[in-house]
Amino acid sequence: MPDGTTPTQFVDEAVDFTVKVACECYCSLDLVREAISQLPVCNGALAWAAPRLPDRDTMETDSDVVLIVSDKDTLAQAIDRSSRYEELGREAPSHVLIYLQDNENVSAEEMAGLTLRREQLATGLTSLTHAAFLPIIPQGLICVDWCDTRHILEMAGQVVIEEASGSRIEDVIESAITRLRDSATGRPIHGMQASILCSPGKLATRYVARLSDACKGIASDGTTIILAAPWMDWPDIDYYEVKIFARVECRKRERIG
Repeated sequence: MPDGTTPTQFVDEAVDFTVKVACECYCSLDLVREAISQLPVCNGALAWAAPRLPDRDTMETDSDVVLIVSDKDTLAQAIDRSSRYEELGREAPSHVLIYLQDNENVSAEEMAGLTLRREQLATGLTSLTHAAFLPIIPQGLICVDWCDTRHILEMAGQVVIEEASGSRIEDVIESAITRLRDSATGRPIHGMQASILCSPGKLATRYVARLSDACKGIASDGTTIILAAPWMDWPDIDYYEVKIFARVECRKRERIG
């Protein structure tokens, strides 16, 4: 279990592991099904179950992660479902509440989970896949164990995903960290998983050290920081991506009246 330090695992061969993801939908099954169909193929290392309506009497046990998808009309049901998974503890899979907005004015900073515009569900799931799940799949300079990623997934707070890309790794790191700082708006960051993606020929340990220092620069007391540097099947060119999956403390809702 992470303790606020930076776990490091150097590997020279891929680990045969599949992340099984289930979608429990309190809104349109067709919408979620279409979004899943647009996700990138990860060589069988991600297994997406067909989206389904939750069974009130049965909790998901065969998956590693459950995405609970809701909208304004079904948010209360989704929050109750999330609480039931929390009560099960380690016996249950990790879960993430995804709230789909339409035209209502609800601050994402107040929502415990990932808030997306309804039309952004496909791109939001793609970002979640890249930031949270991709680092545990391939071999690399630094790989992430599933238990570490699960630790971040199970933290409380808003889900924030930030990413940046470019030809200069220093600029890419600074851009991603700046975006996370802006999204956090001064709120404590409970945990983050940060990844450098590039071709093996362009990956250096000093880049990981720079990313680590940048993450520590915006971390709160007790923040868990997970770092990853997977080897990507990319051309040996100067192109880098940094992706961050973070849990940020929710902003308290203001009382009305």
